[in-house]
Amino acid sequence: MFRSLLLAAFTVIVLPAQSPPAPEPTPTKPTAPTVTVTVPTFANPTCPIMGKKVSMPLFVDTDVGRFYVCCKPCYKKILADLPAAHKTAYPVVQAVKNTHCPVSGEAIGEGAVEVTLQGYRFSVCCAGCVDAARQHSQVTLLKVTQPNVKDVGNATCPVTGTATVPNAFALVDAALVHLSSPKAADELAKDPATALAKAQAIAKAQPSKPKHEHQKAAKKDEKAPEAGK
Repeated sequence: MFRSLLLAAFTVIVLPAQSPPAPEPTPTKPTAPTVTVTVPTFANPTCPIMGKKVSMPLFVDTDVGRFYVCCKPCYKKILADLPAAHKTAYPVVQAVKNTHCPVSGEAIGEGAVEVTLQGYRFSVCCAGCVDAARQHSQVTLLKVTQPNVKDVGNATCPVTGTATVPNAFALVDAALVHLSSPKAADELAKDPATALAKAQAIAKAQPSKPKHEHQKAAKKDEKAPEAGK
């Protein structure tokens, strides 16, 4: 009996091995949404004067749109005969059936006027929008060809803090942000989300625009009114 008790005293109970507790998953930071920045162009591939490949930094803005050239001396030759330059640079004119005016945002109705810029023929809602469409030709073409674009409408550049100029802009996803110069687009691309938010705040603080009033085109036998009259 003593021997049985002694053996019992030295009985070892072996328990099944237990796995170490699994480490808790490391929390991951939410991924910031990707923002795309683009500056669309509607460039002619070859110089209408020399027939050479164009240099993108070299262009001249006119009443029929923008012409990219191979060298600066071609500027004067283009301005000397715009119809011929347009026919050479943009030999095919594409008709765009836009439903809203790229200048006023109003629906295209009975008083619509056709405008041709850089090989695109489209409509503005009235004669009063023609000059603005031509002056802001690149923004106009962007709105005509991409109707989903939403114009922020900022009059001050969110990058430089100075007044915006015609045809200087960047597209942040589908938001059109106006800039003080084409070079400001490079700076905007470094932090587009912040620039967009700033541009939206600028636009919100601006005075409201007056309601657009349609202007009729002058008849052929009528003279256009002189400035200031």
